[in-house]
Amino acid sequence: HIHVEAMGSGAGKHKYEVKDPSGAKTVHVEPKDETAPKFMRSLSPLPEEPMLLCADVGGTNTRLHLFKVPDTTTAVVPDSCMVYQAKYSNVQYDSFTEVAMEFLDAAKRNTKGLGMSAPYLGCFAVAGVVVDNKCNLVNLGWKMDGNQIAKDLGMRVVYLMNDFEAQGYGILTLEPQKDCDVLQDAPLLPGAPIALLGAGTGLGQAFMTTGENGDYEVWPSEGGHKEFAPRQEGSQNLQSEMMKYLQIRFSAKSRISVERIVSGRGIANIYQFMAWKFPDKINKEIHQLFSNGARKDGTVGPVHDPAVIVEAARSGSCELCLKTMDLFTGAYGSEAGVMALKFMPFGGLFVTGGVSAKTRDFILGEKGTAHNFMDSFNDKGRVSTMLKRVPVFLVRGEDMGERGVKLKAMRMFAEALQRRMA
Repeated sequence: HIHVEAMGSGAGKHKYEVKDPSGAKTVHVEPKDETAPKFMRSLSPLPEEPMLLCADVGGTNTRLHLFKVPDTTTAVVPDSCMVYQAKYSNVQYDSFTEVAMEFLDAAKRNTKGLGMSAPYLGCFAVAGVVVDNKCNLVNLGWKMDGNQIAKDLGMRVVYLMNDFEAQGYGILTLEPQKDCDVLQDAPLLPGAPIALLGAGTGLGQAFMTTGENGDYEVWPSEGGHKEFAPRQEGSQNLQSEMMKYLQIRFSAKSRISVERIVSGRGIANIYQFMAWKFPDKINKEIHQLFSNGARKDGTVGPVHDPAVIVEAARSGSCELCLKTMDLFTGAYGSEAGVMALKFMPFGGLFVTGGVSAKTRDFILGEKGTAHNFMDSFNDKGRVSTMLKRVPVFLVRGEDMGERGVKLKAMRMFAEALQRRMA
């Protein structure tokens, strides 16, 4: 018999038993999902040793992972199941399919698996909007169609998801108290909504709720494009001035989105406003490095690189940069608090993203104004007391996308296996 039980974080207690003529085997799957996309419904017989292909497709690089299906329920793929992994520079290829084909050829050579069958299914996180299992990566000139990629690679299914949705699934693989910094310690309520936001190139936001079987599913959003709400104390109106400055700069009629401030580019935007507002406080060396990338040694770095501002603030060499980071951290904490008001995520609110990792000491209050992030988070007037009940975590790792696509791929395989048994 095959004994089938629910898998994944917060799994339910539904169990199924089916007969397998090939012999006894234990497999862990989720209960049947009647809402599964049509392109996942009809799957061919399983290969003897099914493998899954995952990819994290960014604007610059693509990371691919090929692994065997684990024998037991797990949120993280064991090292013993990993077959091959590699990283590729996107500019050297005309399409994702070209990258994937080269990767699979390399995997065969590396494992001497000349007879290795194509991966059973794939799950790819992409840095773009996914509609109908398709995504256009404009900067690369790539048009990704999950169904067509599956045909080209001889796979049963390829599922595309937005990269921040993948980070959401990655959160489900964490042990919060062990893998995160605790920004606000409060009891985790099992089954309650989970929220996440992450500053990177933009500001990603998503939330998670449990389905019928108790597993969390990720719901991405475009909340990073909501209006920025200036905050001020007394007669101080610095943030309101900054909003007007950015409206003029970006030719915005009536609004500025929050990711113009809370993101990597946002740090650059804030600094440019500060330099305009307080020209007498400009550190000429730092300003030149930021403005044109000109370094002391004669080399040239990126223009308007927010890392220049962060490092100058960290070292204490630029007062204007420190003011920039204080404003950024306060705005970030405030937006996290807004998410907490909307979703009441007593299952945890997770702060993630590349910029968050690179500004960790400011978010923790080790640099800049102490407690700035959480003070802004909890400063919500009459409902501030409720926010004290929300557990808040700062994710340390930067591999949430890779973790997430692997977890989603294992869930997809479990669903496919269960449909074959139905």
